[in-house]
Amino acid sequence: MRWLSSALVIALLAAVAALSLQVNAGNVAFLVHPYRIDISLNLFAVLLLLLLAVVYWVARAIQKMADFPEQVRLYRARREEIGGQRALIDAMKGLLEGRFARAERAARAAQSSDATAGVAALIGARAAHRMQEYERRDDWLQRAEGDSAMQTARLVSSAEMWTEQRENVAALDAIDRLHGAGARHIHAMRIALNANLQSGRWNEALKAVRLLEKRSALHPVLARKLKHAIFRELMLEQRHDAAALEALWRRFPENDRRVPEIALEAARLLNREGRGQLAAETIEAVLGAAPPGAWDDVSERLLEEYAVAQASSARAQLERAEAWLSQAPPRGPIRAALLRTAGMICLREQLWGKAKGYLLDSRGEAGNPATDLALARLAEAVGEDADAAEHYRDAALGYAGLPAPAAEHPSATLRAGVKDLGH
Repeated sequence: MRWLSSALVIALLAAVAALSLQVNAGNVAFLVHPYRIDISLNLFAVLLLLLLAVVYWVARAIQKMADFPEQVRLYRARREEIGGQRALIDAMKGLLEGRFARAERAARAAQSSDATAGVAALIGARAAHRMQEYERRDDWLQRAEGDSAMQTARLVSSAEMWTEQRENVAALDAIDRLHGAGARHIHAMRIALNANLQSGRWNEALKAVRLLEKRSALHPVLARKLKHAIFRELMLEQRHDAAALEALWRRFPENDRRVPEIALEAARLLNREGRGQLAAETIEAVLGAAPPGAWDDVSERLLEEYAVAQASSARAQLERAEAWLSQAPPRGPIRAALLRTAGMICLREQLWGKAKGYLLDSRGEAGNPATDLALARLAEAVGEDADAAEHYRDAALGYAGLPAPAAEHPSATLRAGVKDLGH
């Protein structure tokens, strides 16, 4: 359809030109002494058009000849760019396939083009790093340094590779330079988190965990485990200074102090450093947040620490344990743990009769070597050496994971003697 329209337009122009040339209104005279040349106006117009066409095409030819070197340069640059892009694709493909030697060779070929040299250098650095050729990796990173557009990518890649090699100081320096340039993104924070964890910079690691958690960049379970590990390390640093340990624990956010695993670590260290009152308060805050029916195995271990916490009021501890016991399920390990806790508190306060009753009931609910050990200590305290030896044996077998002997245990004698010991 286009060619038909073009033909119609050309035919129309030809018709208009033919009609115009029929009018011969005058002549054009050229005086060149001693000659005079007269031509018609129509012929002059035709000659003028031919002259303009010749001048135009000659000028075009001269321009083409002048632009030829530049065209050759652009052609070569385009060919190099296409070759660099193909090599870059091969390098990325080799890196993703795990063919690191091939990826590095392709990255070297992609250096022929300035447009792909920076990205290819980073791919070559990754490939060399995977092959543990760290000198070549650093050479590749130095090549990428010349491309200003790849500075952020170079810093992030460098920090990640240095973190994997455990060169944490260099990795953190790269992250600091990245943040100094105003670039802050999630992946860089993850790298900083790993570097801080590996180098033992717990406060900085904790800040990174909180920032990533705030941006939903960490799975809640992983964030909880990381905070547990970081808090534990922070408390272990103060394990020989009771006052510093207590001050550190009080500085932790309340929500973190209510996490059972973190509270368990704190209670263990606080009990060891003689801060039983704070340990008891910590455990009470955690266990009081849910009814005993919702407790888990961590709660059982919290009860073990609660039993040994030297609080200012053992009576208050016992009343709290009995209150939990009244809310506990009728049977199960939680009830057994609560009975053992109450029995151990009574044992600590030398309430022999109540201690024996709670401990025997706990063993009746569920066997536990800790219960047998407490019964042994109780029997030893009241002078029942034979029973103490039996319970020590049962406790040792329980901790070793060995089955108890089939002989009848003298628990009936112990249970019968509960009334004779008094309270």
